[in-house]
Amino acid sequence: MSTLSDVMRLTNPWWEDQQMSDKLALPYKRKVFDKVHNLRKYRQMIILTGLRRVGKTTILYQVIQTLLKEIESKKILYFNFDKEVADILSIFEEYSSLAGIDYRKEKIIVCFDEITKLNKWANQLKLVYDANPNIKIYLSSSSSVLLEEDAIKNLGGRYFLISINPLSFREFLELSGKKNLLEHHKLHEQALKRECAGYMLRNFPETITWENELVIKDYLKTTIIDKIIKSDLAERFKNLNKDLLYTLIELFYKDPGMYLDYDNLSKSLRISKNTLYKHIFYLEFCYLITIVKNYRPSTLATTRKLQRAYPYWWTMAYCYGENKDKMMEAIVINSIGGKHYWRDLNKEIDVLQITGKKIMPIEVKQKEKLDDRDIMTLKFFMQKYKVKEGKLVYLGKEDTKHFEGKKIEIVPLWKFLLEQE
Repeated sequence: MSTLSDVMRLTNPWWEDQQMSDKLALPYKRKVFDKVHNLRKYRQMIILTGLRRVGKTTILYQVIQTLLKEIESKKILYFNFDKEVADILSIFEEYSSLAGIDYRKEKIIVCFDEITKLNKWANQLKLVYDANPNIKIYLSSSSSVLLEEDAIKNLGGRYFLISINPLSFREFLELSGKKNLLEHHKLHEQALKRECAGYMLRNFPETITWENELVIKDYLKTTIIDKIIKSDLAERFKNLNKDLLYTLIELFYKDPGMYLDYDNLSKSLRISKNTLYKHIFYLEFCYLITIVKNYRPSTLATTRKLQRAYPYWWTMAYCYGENKDKMMEAIVINSIGGKHYWRDLNKEIDVLQITGKKIMPIEVKQKEKLDDRDIMTLKFFMQKYKVKEGKLVYLGKEDTKHFEGKKIEIVPLWKFLLEQE
């Protein structure tokens, strides 16, 4: 079995050669990298969170690569807790012995990956952080559920939390070598539509060049969905019914936007309503679904009734079929982090994009041609709540409709996705 010192030498090669391998710190840097890097000057720890396989470890390596240009290589420590250790202090002590750096006095950078595999990690890090203002700490874990929960409980005021999503459409194009398509949208409209279709299933970094859709779906199910249910949730919650979680996932992914009728659903599944509540919470808690609530702008209130369940990120739902009408709704909702829709009697707006006091109603249509009926509900909502701008996302050409001093932007899906940077 490898010793702690062996592991440290192996995983910190820059101590010897003063550089980071491009195979670890991949050349392409996502937009969120700048946010992570700009926070280096602050005292707080930086915690990278998000779904599995979105590239959190790659960003850690890119941080190290950039910092190697600014500080001595032996003052940067990376440690992955796949290697079992007794406590954090043993890592610092071994590091000081190997690198010849006094971690108590020198200004150092520490990147801890898979930190949640260490028992009571947050309490231990709190002591290190409070006693050593000279140490800048970066954290990540494939179990973002446990990472966020422990940080909130134990590290209040001591960290910045940065959520890493799958690739945006712009990032997908840049990483695929299609950056030129971004320069003149109208000239490349047909090519952008084709690329957008490929992006729907390939927005996790490892999959962008994969052609076999069955392989991609198997990858998403085994490395993300199964890992979360069988590992992350199983470690966190007792009395977990894994079969029920898979049943709910299949229901919600096959029918994105399904209305949550807790009474009928609990009866059909032959479980108590309380059990159903708990397991839906587990799925939301671990980034497998997102709950969208009915919103009442006039009263600034939401109602528990008529909640809708969508996949947290639409790509995972492709593992369970392709409900194209509802999938497009999920794409728009996921892309803007939508939390509310609006429904009143027989009228409904698919999602509301809320920024402060500003409300942008958005309708989604799985079609290439529109008629007047497609914007009727948008116009009704905008008139009723005195909203000046609305948006309709569909598969056709860009257009704008004006009425009574108000404006509805009609945007093709590919362009809408490019706007979400």
